[in-house]
Amino acid sequence: MGVLFPTRCAAMDEQRVQAYLSLIQELLNCPGEALQILNSHLELVDEGFVQVCEWVAAQLQGV
Repeated sequence: MGVLFPTRCAAMDEQRVQAYLSLIQELLNCPGEALQILNSHLELVDEGFVQVCEWVAAQLQGV
């Protein structure tokens, strides 16, 4: 993807970050199914996921 993450996300394992991004994309594509999607990926719902969500939200807002 070639995207630079903020420093706080840089220490995360790249595979984990890619998994977070895939999950975020799935959530964006299927907003009515968010609860089911999150429940099926509980292993990814952690502080790192929240940090990447915040980063993606900032990128989408152009910050």
